[in-house]
Amino acid sequence: MEDAELMHSLGVNSYRFSISWSRILPRGRFGEVDSIGIEFYNRLIDAILLKGIQPFVTLNHYDIPQELEDRYGLWLSPQIQ
Repeated sequence: MEDAELMHSLGVNSYRFSISWSRILPRGRFGEVDSIGIEFYNRLIDAILLKGIQPFVTLNHYDIPQELEDRYGLWLSPQIQ
């Protein structure tokens, strides 16, 4: 919440940030959605919207859930692509 206030005080009107794939789906496609991770990003988005700041959200594509890395390797593997 302090970050949202600081951005507002500096006159920031947009904020680009990345969602961590592992924070939302810790086991990739093999597990449940992490509700704590969802709540974190919802609070962040709500806080900056209340300050009139437009969120621009991306997926952090370098962040791969450990289970997917263990099963398929990294991005060079055709299975994970």
